[in-house]
Amino acid sequence: MKRTTSIFILLCAAIFASAQTQSLGVQLGFSEPILRDNSITHNKKLSNATTTNGVKVGLVYDATLVKGFGLNLSLNYLASFYNGKWVKDPVFTAKQTKTNYTVHTIELPIEWQYKFRIATDTWLIAHTGPVLQYNIAFNQRVSHRDPIKGEWTDKSSHYDTNLDGDDKPDFSHFNIQWGIGAGFQYKNYFIRGGYNFGIYNHFRDSYNEVGGYSNRGRFDEWNIRIGIYFLNF
Repeated sequence: MKRTTSIFILLCAAIFASAQTQSLGVQLGFSEPILRDNSITHNKKLSNATTTNGVKVGLVYDATLVKGFGLNLSLNYLASFYNGKWVKDPVFTAKQTKTNYTVHTIELPIEWQYKFRIATDTWLIAHTGPVLQYNIAFNQRVSHRDPIKGEWTDKSSHYDTNLDGDDKPDFSHFNIQWGIGAGFQYKNYFIRGGYNFGIYNHFRDSYNEVGGYSNRGRFDEWNIRIGIYFLNF
């Protein structure tokens, strides 16, 4: 771990020293995380999808190394939500439930990019690279309506889930994605967006001992951001 950290610091120092232009900025945008995982009956396909929508805000570092080729780093905070609708119980039709989700995430996208100059101080951008994420919280809230029992709410954390009861939490807070996207920049103003493909299994406990099947899942994400560079050097 120390060796990896040292290599990363040396790489950053080399980039800072060799960059032709560098900028610092802020960004704000829309984020749509999508958790895709398999089910007991379709364990070879990621047939379940849990989608939340929210905002992304962060600090941005942009460096051009040589002839338009460069690097864009950012440190972002994401907050996304899903507010479900009331649905009838398939057995007891008089009973209704509603499910809400709240997800909080910090992330470090490392985007290698190429800027195509199309006019004075105007660029089109193509970018790709890894995104390191850590989900601070993924909370679920299920509300119930019952004509006999009345109304009540159950709260739980996604990361406390243990479906097979083996004392191993099912899900990992950590996530790795690979992003592909494009952008446009005019002077210090920019808009960037793309899709991040999850490349790390979301399941920490990858085997369900009770059901006898493998757990597979990934976190994807659509996003679009606007921002401004407030410092050029």
